[in-house]
Amino acid sequence: MAFKPHRGLFAAFGGMLGMMEHIKLYLYSRNAFAVQERTLRHLMRDNKTTVYGKAHHFDKVKTVADYQAIVPLATYADFEDYVHRMAKGEKGLITNRFVRRFTESSGSTGRSKLVPLSGYAEWNCQCFSFSAPVGCAVKYFARKGRPLPPQRGLLTAEIGKRKLPGGATVSCLSSIPLLNLRPIVPFITSSPVEVLFPEADTDMDMHYVKLRFALQDADISYLGTIFITTLESMFFYMEENWEMLCFDIEHGTIDASIRMPDHIRKKLEKRLKPRPKRAAFLRSEFAKGFDDEPIIPRIWPKCEWLYGMGTGALSHYAKKLRRYIGEEMPIHYLGYAATDALMAVPIELDSFEYVLLPHNAFFEFLPLDAPEGTRPLTIAEVEVGKEYELILTNLSGFYRYRIEDVVKVTGFYHQSPKVTFCYRLNQIANISGEKVNQMAFDEIVGNFSEKMNDLFVGYSIYADRSTSPGHYVLLIESTRDHTPADEAEYARIFEETFCAGNVSVEPLIKSGALGHCEVKFLRKGTNDAYRELLRANGANLNQIKPIKVITTEEQKSFFFDRIIK
Repeated sequence: MAFKPHRGLFAAFGGMLGMMEHIKLYLYSRNAFAVQERTLRHLMRDNKTTVYGKAHHFDKVKTVADYQAIVPLATYADFEDYVHRMAKGEKGLITNRFVRRFTESSGSTGRSKLVPLSGYAEWNCQCFSFSAPVGCAVKYFARKGRPLPPQRGLLTAEIGKRKLPGGATVSCLSSIPLLNLRPIVPFITSSPVEVLFPEADTDMDMHYVKLRFALQDADISYLGTIFITTLESMFFYMEENWEMLCFDIEHGTIDASIRMPDHIRKKLEKRLKPRPKRAAFLRSEFAKGFDDEPIIPRIWPKCEWLYGMGTGALSHYAKKLRRYIGEEMPIHYLGYAATDALMAVPIELDSFEYVLLPHNAFFEFLPLDAPEGTRPLTIAEVEVGKEYELILTNLSGFYRYRIEDVVKVTGFYHQSPKVTFCYRLNQIANISGEKVNQMAFDEIVGNFSEKMNDLFVGYSIYADRSTSPGHYVLLIESTRDHTPADEAEYARIFEETFCAGNVSVEPLIKSGALGHCEVKFLRKGTNDAYRELLRANGANLNQIKPIKVITTEEQKSFFFDRIIK
């Protein structure tokens, strides 16, 4: 008989590891200034013989001031050729550190980018993106006077990898902790391994399969996702398809309409048994509706926390998720990460502030609208309440890299700044000087949704410059049924909300420099269809973010073709 460890053992061991990471971050943050300087010194020492290090005189860098004076600011284009040569197996180009994995961006802001990940950076990612969230949960339950309960959760992630010519593997950064823990993942999640670690190019209705196995399990104790949007979309699917799911749970079947390779269907069907009692319970709860009382605490009474990225541009979706999970369930907002590095993590559940990891990168902060040539600030020089462009030197070969993220400093944890992600520099809509960023649109559209008492599955903004004057088009996928006859009223209220949310807009409209807003309704399923399109084109589900601001002709064509006529 195969050994099956008790989930309580995993909870206890995971909780201990999580608390160790919190202690580590406490010690690093108490000496963050010194840790930053030491991190930079080690990077210069270790990489001074690389091609990039020789070209930029790393051997002459003794202080932070030297670094800022000698090494130039860079973009991905400065590293791209080196990275692709590294992928073929060449060494000593931008780092001398051991690299066994590469990460890949989603391509949401252009062509996807390949980024090396050093072994030390991978270890830090493992510790602070997998163990540290459990440490937050341990502290949360300790305040309630009890230990972390046994953990078995609904996990939305799909963990994949592929080989590069040089032998290293490539995956998204968020997949790496679970790739390293593959043997134990099936014990702490409800999804089958065929779903958690899908074969390349597997075409499967993932929402259905993940829900099918999770709903039959009454002991789900947490919800896990990378982006909150995925979980919210999955629960909307559940709301629309609960009758089919209950039928299949009752009879131990998988509906014939579900897209799935035949060999996987056969494997999964062998593991399923009829569960008429569970199906009857679920059916009775679903039949009561989804609006009066949150559904998740009703169907999974042991489910007490969840984790996922849901701040900044995703906060609108986190609010929508509350309709399903309720207001009481705490969320661990995973932190601030990019393909290039894990940069900051929360140290409590339900915290929107992320503590920078001073040992996992060297950070610089460029004040917004600073004149050309302005010296970026260090963590010792930033001010609470101000926004900065973040400049990253990671542990894997990128130096003074402009990742085009804007962060706001919200406080300090000892010497380490707390930050929140605001927006990307290249994701600003601007027709006549109003310069509206994605975070502002999230707030404006959220307020608009409340005014209309209408729940939006998703929204996208398009700055239409083909008219004179140019104007904004809001495309929304609503849970309600709409016809074009509703467009004028929605457009009027949206424009009022837009003007209230940005003081530049109303004067521009009145002067004729900006046209009146339009609202268009999208067919149901549009946002899910876009995610499926990206996945079919090779994007990893864990990295797919909603398209809030339409910036390419391909995006425009996709969404405008799905407007309700």
